[in-house]
Amino acid sequence: MIHRAPCRALSFLATFMIVSSCVPADRLVVLPMQLLGDFPAITVNIDGYDVLLIVDLGNSGTVALQQALIDRVKAIPTGETGKGIDPKGNVIVYPKFRIPHVQIGTAVFTDVIGDLDVHDPSYQADQVGQQGFLGTSLLKAYKVVLDYAHRRITLVPRDATRSQSAVCKGAVVPFSPAWHGEPVTEADIDLGHLTVWWDTGTPTSGLSKKFVEAAPSHPPGDTMTTRRLTLGGTDFGPLDLDIWDVSLPPGFDGFIGYNFFSHHVVCIDFPGNRLLIQH
Repeated sequence: MIHRAPCRALSFLATFMIVSSCVPADRLVVLPMQLLGDFPAITVNIDGYDVLLIVDLGNSGTVALQQALIDRVKAIPTGETGKGIDPKGNVIVYPKFRIPHVQIGTAVFTDVIGDLDVHDPSYQADQVGQQGFLGTSLLKAYKVVLDYAHRRITLVPRDATRSQSAVCKGAVVPFSPAWHGEPVTEADIDLGHLTVWWDTGTPTSGLSKKFVEAAPSHPPGDTMTTRRLTLGGTDFGPLDLDIWDVSLPPGFDGFIGYNFFSHHVVCIDFPGNRLLIQH
């Protein structure tokens, strides 16, 4: 049973990618993580203000900030907008703002183009104390190690030493090439083969109802437990899955959320286009 909507889930459908100049750290960036309910959050400095943002692998933008925060940091409207589609099929238009300085630990980004955090009235994000969302665009130069058990996120830069890079380890699961560097992989479960998005912005893992109904045999109801979850040749099952009546793009069947990340250290190796998952 789904008790609440995922927090900005599947916002990766935004079609306008953001590019920012970046001064990368020359060493590991280790960030303390809070869990706001089922969502990982870190403190990010935006133009001198410490801001609590949910880390959202389902958002391919830079930062999405609430209006009150945009007003406080005096972000400059660009006059441009981006577009995205939420899981209910609503088209969302995001006004864009220019932010001079964003700092994540020791990693500094300048002249960042961010979005207003806006949602369709029929599909609002959970409010769990966040002031916005941190997407994947600013993280693409790093291996991002998510360690829920120890409440930390580690950013490993491209030029890290071998010993530094060793924190990103585990079973290797390649990204799906069709999704152009986003954290999307192939998987095999009891119902068959599917494509899943890895999304820290969802409180559960789940399947689209369309995928489930197309399977040769499928369970009744709105939840199931797959005994098998094979990723890159390694079985990480069992895993509980919700079944959602959501609008997903062709070829995309479900997502991996909180209940997986809470039990495994996951490294999203953006430069290597792969995941590394610890049992």
